[in-house]
Amino acid sequence: MAPRALLSEEAEQEEQKDRDRLRELRDKLHGLLDRRRLQLAEVRRLSDEQHRLYDARQPGAREVERIHEEYRELGQALAEARRLRDTARTRLDEAVIAVREFRASLPRGEPLRPEAIRREIVELEHAQQTRALTIAEENALIKRLRERVKLAEEAERTHQSHEERRRQLGALEAAVTERRAEVQRLSGELDRLKGERESRMQSIRGRLEGAGKLVADLRETAKARSAAMDRLRDLSAQIDTLEQEGDRIMRNSRGRREEARQAIAEYRRSVRGPAGEKSSEQQAADRQLEELLKRGRVTLGG
Repeated sequence: MAPRALLSEEAEQEEQKDRDRLRELRDKLHGLLDRRRLQLAEVRRLSDEQHRLYDARQPGAREVERIHEEYRELGQALAEARRLRDTARTRLDEAVIAVREFRASLPRGEPLRPEAIRREIVELEHAQQTRALTIAEENALIKRLRERVKLAEEAERTHQSHEERRRQLGALEAAVTERRAEVQRLSGELDRLKGERESRMQSIRGRLEGAGKLVADLRETAKARSAAMDRLRDLSAQIDTLEQEGDRIMRNSRGRREEARQAIAEYRRSVRGPAGEKSSEQQAADRQLEELLKRGRVTLGG
């Protein structure tokens, strides 16, 4: 190991001052490194929390998209059900109008009943066969009998026409009943679709509120991470500054020692004899040089 270069008293004071400063820097550096280690752990924790919150958003976002697609499909089904209901209402109105118009076209009053007329004919025939009548009475009875027969035929035709009208009216009324039931069914389907669509909307709102809270938490976490990164950068900058100052002090120390070594070496070369051995005068001169080095910077000259 090379002998330690002797320094001047002034240089030794600078060395001591630098050693004290290095110890101070080392203590500060250890503290800053501990703080940076904790801050780095905080940044990592916040980064993990960001990833967790982001991952937590994805299933909710996909579920919202799925429910929104159902909501859209229900909207289309609702529009179609409304169209069908309105069409059914129109058909119901038409059926009601048809019934009213048909009833208005029916003859007023009670139609003749063929059964009553036939009973009267039977009674007239029985009277003709069992009663003794004058020619005038018999002719009158025959005339009435013929009138009753014609009236019975007319009543029969009227009865058949009336029955046909009743059948037609029944068919029209049945159409009204059927179409009214269809309107009620479609109205119920419309209400069901409205309820399901509203339920989907409430579900979307609830999930969006949850997603909004996640987004808010994500923003707060990002903000906290950004602040933690700023503190980490500040600590790193302080550490760099301390390390640079320590490097500068070490370079200065090495420079002082190197300068002392070079001064001693140059002095020794100047006082050595041809053989390179030190005389008693040279040894005395070395002691004087060391003493000078303790007192101040050595300057070689004539």
